[in-house]
Amino acid sequence: MMRIEIHQETLTVRFPSWTRLFTRAGAVTVPLAMISEVHLLDRPLAAATGTHYGLLVSGVVKIGTWTSLTGVRRLVAARREVSGLRIVLKDRVSNHDELILSVPDAERLQRRLIAVTA
Repeated sequence: MMRIEIHQETLTVRFPSWTRLFTRAGAVTVPLAMISEVHLLDRPLAAATGTHYGLLVSGVVKIGTWTSLTGVRRLVAARREVSGLRIVLKDRVSNHDELILSVPDAERLQRRLIAVTA
């Protein structure tokens, strides 16, 4: 399971070793100042559309980079029956415009991110 850490100025997402092949990174660090929006997602799997590089088990899990037809690049780590967050960035960070993450306590994390980025 991935770990999400919020420090003074950054949000860091650390991926398990088996997912690194699909995310192309062990961790992604985003400056909190680069976060423009944080949305709660009931179905994070549905939010990742377009062409992709990564793991796709239809209806079960998506891990990797999804690029929409409009060119929005999303780093995705989503799985079935786990709510999630869409974190929209002001500019590309680590070659991504958004993060879509399944997290067990998405509402609490959303409130915390909104509080630290306000």
